Amino acid sequence: MPAHHPGADLGLRERKKRATRAALQRAALELVATRGLEGVTIEDITGRVGVSPRTFFNYFATKEESLIDADPGRVQRFSAALRARPAGEAPLASMRAVLLHDAERIDAERDLWRLRFDVGAKHPEVFHAATSASAAVDAALAAVIADRTGTEVHRDPLPRLTTGISSAARRTALHLWAQGKFTRTYPEVLSECFDDLSTLIAPGS
Repeated sequence: MPAHHPGADLGLRERKKRATRAALQRAALELVATRGLEGVTIEDITGRVGVSPRTFFNYFATKEESLIDADPGRVQRFSAALRARPAGEAPLASMRAVLLHDAERIDAERDLWRLRFDVGAKHPEVFHAATSASAAVDAALAAVIADRTGTEVHRDPLPRLTTGISSAARRTALHLWAQGKFTRTYPEVLSECFDDLSTLIAPGS
């Protein structure tokens, strides 16, 4: 059976939109990596891609946002994927499955991630926005977990603990992936992090 590639089931319009978004991200990252954050304008980015500044703002609110892995549609996609997991599945197992599916996308974009880590090392302040984006995803997924488990997100610890430790596994995997010079696949590293996480919280551990 041939390998399934992320995006293979997308329509032409969506593939074009994702290609444009990726091109803008790459241009922004490459330019900032060589010129510095203050030395790059929106016009510099769009000029390299061959689109208008208006097109840029269809995808990103700011120059800084184009440098991080922030997608407005991700909350909806993650929430839908989590709701589609089998009924009765353990919340952490469901989160693992959702994040591992997204890990294929990240692995396919490893060149962008290599640039992203390079820029992050020079301009760590840019990635404060990434923390906010991650928190928004966690909050949305915690609400889904609360619905699936019959708990209350503002009263019971389970939903937010599940998303919080899952995000910790994701951040750790990204760090290890980068520290390892991206030689392993990201899904492999993320799976290892979840395996270790399950060992840590296993009864009697």
